[in-house]
Amino acid sequence: MSHKKWMLILAALILAMAGIWLFLTHRSGEARVVVISSESKVLRTIDLDTAEDEEFVIFDSKGGKNTVCIGNGEIWIDQADCPDGICVDHGPLKKSGTPIVCLPHQLVIRWASDTTEVDN
Repeated sequence: MSHKKWMLILAALILAMAGIWLFLTHRSGEARVVVISSESKVLRTIDLDTAEDEEFVIFDSKGGKNTVCIGNGEIWIDQADCPDGICVDHGPLKKSGTPIVCLPHQLVIRWASDTTEVDN
């Protein structure tokens, strides 16, 4: 095969891979909405695609405290005064992962199944 044909094949492969990557990482219509609940009450529903970076504190009814951070389209618990710190160790919420849960404070951050209401 000539040098030109190899270059065309290589360019076509690069374009195809770029298209697949864009499709997988920027799917339209797939909302990234999370629900934050504490003691079985929904506190906030947030669309991570439109949310601004912020940090806020959630207190439970016994005074327990979790610091929640939103940044770069991700959400995580940055600090907690619970004894085990599993919620902090969880890291950012992943689409294919488990919810972020702080059992001592009964705090849950999970992906929403119903995206009809969003607070920002």
